[in-house]
Amino acid sequence: MPRRLFSAAVLAAGLAIASMGSFAHDGIDHSLPNAPSHGPAAQKANFGAEGEAFQAVLVPSAEGGSLLYLAEADSNAPVANAAIEAEAGPWRGVAAPTNGEGVYTLAWAPMVEAVDLSLVISVGERSDLVLIQGVRQQQTPGADPTDASVAHWTHWMGGGAIGAVVVAVVLGLRRKASVAALILLISIPPALAHGGEDHGAPSDPKPQAQPGEPIVMSKPTQFLLGIRTERIEPREAADTVRVMGRVIPDPSGYARVQPSQPARIVADPAFPIPVPGQIVKRGQVLAVLEPTLTNLERGDKRSSLTRIDSELNITQRELARQEALGPLVPVKQVETTRIRLDQLRRERAQIAGTSLGREYLTAPLDGIVTDVHVVPGEVVGPAQSLAEVVDVTRLRVEAVIHDLHLARRVAGAMATTKLLPGQTFALTLLGRSPKLDPQDQGIHAIFQVNSDRIGELGIGMPVDVYLATGAIRMRTAVPRDAIAELGGRQVVFVRTAPESFEARPIKIDRMVGPLAEITEGVNPGDRVVTQGIAQLKAGR
Repeated sequence: MPRRLFSAAVLAAGLAIASMGSFAHDGIDHSLPNAPSHGPAAQKANFGAEGEAFQAVLVPSAEGGSLLYLAEADSNAPVANAAIEAEAGPWRGVAAPTNGEGVYTLAWAPMVEAVDLSLVISVGERSDLVLIQGVRQQQTPGADPTDASVAHWTHWMGGGAIGAVVVAVVLGLRRKASVAALILLISIPPALAHGGEDHGAPSDPKPQAQPGEPIVMSKPTQFLLGIRTERIEPREAADTVRVMGRVIPDPSGYARVQPSQPARIVADPAFPIPVPGQIVKRGQVLAVLEPTLTNLERGDKRSSLTRIDSELNITQRELARQEALGPLVPVKQVETTRIRLDQLRRERAQIAGTSLGREYLTAPLDGIVTDVHVVPGEVVGPAQSLAEVVDVTRLRVEAVIHDLHLARRVAGAMATTKLLPGQTFALTLLGRSPKLDPQDQGIHAIFQVNSDRIGELGIGMPVDVYLATGAIRMRTAVPRDAIAELGGRQVVFVRTAPESFEARPIKIDRMVGPLAEITEGVNPGDRVVTQGIAQLKAGR
């Protein structure tokens, strides 16, 4: 009997302890929870509204009062230096600016009861009235009592009850039966409760941004990331056709330096040979040449020079003798001697300078040296270009047009290049050739570049020329940069509220220069995101 009682006690204690394992992790619910959303759509928007010119968002401050974020209604850019008068029920006050652009403080915090906050905003000559409705204190929701966990003491009570029943059964059994029952119960592993827990493979997380779903991004985050929008309005754009072109120099700002006769390049320390990219001035010496003559030519030139030197000496002495005689020599004879002396001097300088002396090649204009094709000691000829100088402030674009009717309707153009992404250059038509080029079978049109960034272009750079052939009216035109690809579809992000965006699939009718005409997905008056698309697309 005592042994039976001891066995029953041990069994009851084991069941009481094991009963703790039948409840999982302190009563935590292991049923399949709803997958939490970490994207911007899961964020809760603050209280905000917008008027005709401005939009405002109210964010309660932890230090008391509230922060007011003010932005342009169309561009979403922060608005600074604004005068804001606020009224909420019986309270009235003025918003004070902070160090942050577009951020103001209000000495008022939302109450438990909802009230309407009216804002009278003035910036320069613009003014607007923004009404934020239903502003109230946001409370953190408490836990649902129906989901309360089961306490530890209920585990012990359940285990104790089971143990009491087992003791009673064991006492009523015989020894062998009690031992068998004891072994059977102890061998049962503790049941760890995972009620409703799904141990299957977790589902793949969906993209954070989905077409048609709202994307919430707080106004402080928008200011930080520089989110910008643009209002969709009917526009007039130039109907354009893209053709290939290249950058060419302006003839009045381009020069090739060539020798006038066969000569040898001389390395003169006083006039070093320039390098490509060097800035030169008009008249600056670029190369020093020594004419190359045969022995026969050199002998003829030297004999002529010797003859002229002898005549020059005789004439100088004759002039000195006549001047010494004074009135005894007629004035006419003295003047004739002087003229003869000047003639001999010029003749000698011409022979020595062009045949036997050095030749100095100078820059014909101000510009930058683009090419140098000579080295000291090289023998060059009149047909050889020694250096090229370009004035980079005067460049042109040559476009090849293969449509004769299109060439007659060109009024203007715009050029872009993949070497300078994101930049456009306005062009003015100077003229077009009346004949077809025999090589490319096209009409060549010449355009003048009108841009402050003309210095970034280079001669020979390939460009895409968009020829303007007339004006067209586009009902819903958005910038090309506003179009993104999401899930294999073309979308634009539309701001539907101060802190809400939506990715809308669109249908593009045509592309006209930097604009795209949309036929489905957006309407005039919508505000599409033009800057910060990558952040919205990634759900940041």
